[in-house]
Amino acid sequence: MKRILPFCMLMLMGIVVLGQQTVSGTVSDAQSGEPIPGATVLIKGTDSGTTTDLDGKFRIQIENETDVLVFSSIGFASVEQVVGSRAIITVAMDADITQLGEVVVTALGIERDSKTLGYSVSRVKGEQFTKAREISVADNLVGRVAGLNSSAPSTGPGGSSRVTIRGNSSLSFNNQPLYVINGIQMNNDNLGSVGKWDGADFGDGISSINPDDIEDITVLKGGAAAALYGQRGRNGVILITTKSGKSSQGLGVEFNSNVAISRINDFRDFQEKYGQGTLGAAPTDQTSALNTGLTSWGAPLDGSMVTLFDGKQHPYSAVSGDNLNDFYETGATYTNSLAISGGGESGSVRLSLGDLRNTSVYPGADYKRQTINLDASYKLSPQLTGSANVNYTKDGAGRTKVNDAPGNGNYAIMFLPPNVDAEYLAPGYDELKNEIRFGSDAFTTNPYFAANRFITETSKDRVLSVASLRYAPLEWLYVQARIANDFYAFNATQITPTGTAYRPTGGLDLQRTVNYNETNADFLVGINKDVNRDFSIGVTLGGNLLKMQQKTVEVNASGFAFPFLYNPGTATTKGANVTEPQKEVHSLYGSVELGFRDMLFLNITDRNDWSSTLPSGNNSYNYPSVNLSYVFSESLNMPWMNMGKIRAGYARVGGDAPVFATNLYYGTLGNAINGVPLGNVDNNVPNPQIEPLQVTELEIGGEMEFLQKRLFVDLAWYKKQTLNDIVNVGISRGSGYQTAVVNIAEIENTGVEFLLGGVPVKTQALTWTSTFNISNNKNTVIGLAEGQDKLTVGESRNGRAFIEHVVGKPFAQVMAYDYMRDDAGNLILGATGLPQAASELTSQGTGVHPVTGGWSNDVRFKNLTLSFLIDFKYGGVIYSGTNAIAYGNGLHKATLEGRGDGITVSGVDADGNTVSSTVTDQNYYGALAGISKLQVYDADFIKFRSLSLTYNFPNLGNIKGLSISLVGRNLFYIKKSTPNIDPESNYTNGNAQGIEYLGLPTSKTYGINLGIKF
Repeated sequence: MKRILPFCMLMLMGIVVLGQQTVSGTVSDAQSGEPIPGATVLIKGTDSGTTTDLDGKFRIQIENETDVLVFSSIGFASVEQVVGSRAIITVAMDADITQLGEVVVTALGIERDSKTLGYSVSRVKGEQFTKAREISVADNLVGRVAGLNSSAPSTGPGGSSRVTIRGNSSLSFNNQPLYVINGIQMNNDNLGSVGKWDGADFGDGISSINPDDIEDITVLKGGAAAALYGQRGRNGVILITTKSGKSSQGLGVEFNSNVAISRINDFRDFQEKYGQGTLGAAPTDQTSALNTGLTSWGAPLDGSMVTLFDGKQHPYSAVSGDNLNDFYETGATYTNSLAISGGGESGSVRLSLGDLRNTSVYPGADYKRQTINLDASYKLSPQLTGSANVNYTKDGAGRTKVNDAPGNGNYAIMFLPPNVDAEYLAPGYDELKNEIRFGSDAFTTNPYFAANRFITETSKDRVLSVASLRYAPLEWLYVQARIANDFYAFNATQITPTGTAYRPTGGLDLQRTVNYNETNADFLVGINKDVNRDFSIGVTLGGNLLKMQQKTVEVNASGFAFPFLYNPGTATTKGANVTEPQKEVHSLYGSVELGFRDMLFLNITDRNDWSSTLPSGNNSYNYPSVNLSYVFSESLNMPWMNMGKIRAGYARVGGDAPVFATNLYYGTLGNAINGVPLGNVDNNVPNPQIEPLQVTELEIGGEMEFLQKRLFVDLAWYKKQTLNDIVNVGISRGSGYQTAVVNIAEIENTGVEFLLGGVPVKTQALTWTSTFNISNNKNTVIGLAEGQDKLTVGESRNGRAFIEHVVGKPFAQVMAYDYMRDDAGNLILGATGLPQAASELTSQGTGVHPVTGGWSNDVRFKNLTLSFLIDFKYGGVIYSGTNAIAYGNGLHKATLEGRGDGITVSGVDADGNTVSSTVTDQNYYGALAGISKLQVYDADFIKFRSLSLTYNFPNLGNIKGLSISLVGRNLFYIKKSTPNIDPESNYTNGNAQGIEYLGLPTSKTYGINLGIKF
């Protein structure tokens, strides 16, 4: 019997083994073709399974052919395969674009399951930024995230971006989100912007980030999502996670190269029937040609010979070439990135090098950026892990002035009369380097002289660094300490060169040096534990210390002793100014999350800040939030729904005052009397009783998945209120000041966000993934100071249009002058019989589009992928300085009506008597140029934003991935309503949105992208 029992057991084991079947295979990314290591392979309905190795390969034993294998991995949609008679199974996994039910990074880098979140979070994968790319990552967010409004001013490569999330919460100060790079809170200040008169865009912080280093971006939209970031999170938070090293056999090498060319968009549709001149007459000599400069009120173009500004005879006919395309060049951008990574069980490391070189479409302008990113992590013990990330960026740019005519090459080239060839003006200067004048107005600079001789240069070195230690003595407990630093050294130089018509001796307009350093040290204690089968709890406690120091030195000079030598020491007039703002914020915060049966989750957070920029009695302010998530699909039997969740959140966030807002500070002027410098005080009255602004937000939403995740929906509604915004208001000049800082404004944002997406087509060879998002934000100014109904924040150069915040109306109203009319609607004509502009400004609409959205698509057929994005914006208006000047100069096609015959105008005079008169076309349309309502247009548009066609080569041995893409960016408008200009032609990223005035023309880009991985 003892011998029979072992024999029977051996026979039984043999029968079991004979009944099993070995299945092996490979799991890869359907998009890139790369293997997916660590993917889980489970036999459905059991706990039996395995994981893929570093090459995405697996091997598993099954019981019978009817078994179903379930393949899953974070970031990818699960795949189920019936084994059948197959011994080898190859699986291609698509990215899980719904991102429901996966781990996401939230505030302070805390990882949470997305189904537990009671607020809206959006993610964008890094690959979206590396094919049809923009120089700035922020500009590539346009149309991709519901509720996020991204735009780039028309100021050239390396310029600043404007990004807002769920509207604007402050009338005077920053409305852009906080950018957090690997846990580093990055300063994103604009370092130089364009005002009413002129200027250049010196760029911002987010333009320093290399898109090739980005793993993914998470957008925390509402107050409940961002409350743990305190005052900086009131406008939302954009979390950027860069790529890190991964476990691999040997080193992994990744190289990406992108070449793109750009050409300007020429939206002009000017008249070409009448040439340079005045009152219907062509120039008769050099003097009359100079006096008529950019005016096109001459005779009909007949091909006769006339003398122009250069004293030479030229045909009086439309030039054969295209002045804009002759002046502007073909821009080119070369981007190359190399990354080396590796790792094992104890740690990983990744080093990347990036190089971007751009030559602008504007002659002589360029932008260069070199980046180094080092990411490392190491397991010091089973419980202790350390990590560090350092990002160094060096950039430099030659930039263009925009807006006003002096020094702005974009101005004159736009308005050359039809018979004046741009080549007549080149190279812009004579043998003595003096500007070649083409008109009598010295302040309208020769475009070639502006491009070839004016200097506007910037350079910046930036280091973002973070180091952290994480100790987890128990599976459910961790302690983390982290220190992060943001440092940059910035330099800017603006020079009006010797020989400039309006300033023959030249001038050092600006020499600015900025050294900025901010350190954030924080700690976190986290507990995540299942209390029993029904209840779970998560607790996080932490604190932060922020210390900021900045030093800015500005120098200007004029009246130099030696030409072409712009040394302030040799100048007769010079000035210098030094500012050294400092700031310190202490913070404590915590959160508690309670879960019930993995379907109901309650999260409560609180943070308190103490800021040095507020008076001691008001420097403490609190940010509570609460949010609830109910995954109703876990409790209801709905086979047709894979997941359903409703959520709600409430938060109160806020912000402190600007530095120097609470005390009076003294300074010195550049001038002196008997060697003694003159003193002065700031024009703004400080407020020692200023209080922190407060923003409350309520959010309600839901998420649903259907048809095995083939269809998903995300919907959100929110209401955000700013209760006591801090603004600078105008006061009587008799006080000796111009403005005062006070808590007065109230603003409300109410909106809806809708996201619909899915996989309409999914076969083994063809997959079409599509997402559509749209949002509508109603941003209303509720109140200002007592007796005040508007606040001016911007003005066009010609003084005919303004941007104002008006009580009862949406943020950033474009204010313009209408015709002057009597009560019956009749035109009130002036003494010369011309129409007049009304004395009061009227609101024309908001300069910020309330409706934004986009439709993105990826169509994959075998190894070929077509991706494109169409985005749109509706509900905004824009005042066009280009069209106003075109009216006055006789270039606008509307000025063809009545040419040569005069125009009969009927109306009433100042006494109400009916009058009618015939006026010259030049005088009539010159008057209309000042009636600015006529140059305000709907800025609605639908744009074919980007296109890429990518081929992923199949297995190439040691090459893990090889792809080549043809790409296009900012290709064309499907719909637009603005004549002669691009509807996206704002020249500032500040709050004065809705004015266009001679910025750099926008461009379309075409290129090729090569990616290879070993």
